[in-house]
Parts: sequence; C-alpha cells; structure tokens
Amino acid sequence: ISLISCESECVSVLINEMGLYEFNLFPNPSKGIFNISFSSMYLQDLKITILNSIGEIIYIEDLLNFQGNYKYSFNLNQYSKGIYFLEIDSDNGQLNKKLILH
Repeated sequence: ISLISCESECVSVLINEMGLYEFNLFPNPSKGIFNISFSSMYLQDLKITILNSIGEIIYIEDLLNFQGNYKYSFNLNQYSKGIYFLEIDSDNGQLNKKLILH
C-alpha cells in the first residue's frame, strides 16, 4: 500500500467519522476561486473557517443544526498568493485542508 493511498483512506475515514460525506475541494491549487461541497448525513453544528498563513481568519461561517448538501465558492482573488487553511469543525472533530493560491 502506498503512502498516498494510505493518506487518502485516512482522510476518508476521518471525514466519515465527522458525519461528512462526498467531500470535494477544487481546484487546488487555484488562481482565486475554490469550490467546496459535502453532505452532512445528520443534524450537527459546523463551522467553516479559512485562515491565512499567520492564522488570521479571512472567512468564517457557522452552520447551526445543519443537515444536507453544502456547496460554496470562495473567492480569494483579493488575497496574496500563498498557502491558506480550510478548517471544518463539527460536533465530532475537525477537518483541515491546505489551500494553495497562485
């Protein structure tokens, strides 16, 4: 089993344990627009946060009592090229993804 395969499977397990399914984040890297989508199979509170490389919050959204499909396009065109972080907090854990803006 390769490291890439293992990392992919581990992320899938983590996301499923959080109650999130069909998680997609694309394109990554991007020139400014990032699309995110996922499904929450049960009612839960979620917080979606995007932070810059020094930890400053540039986007935050609270989804209270959320269940169903989520789709959103983040426009980071006004920000400097670099690495950003997407965090999704749920009742059962936190998902972290790196966003590359170039």
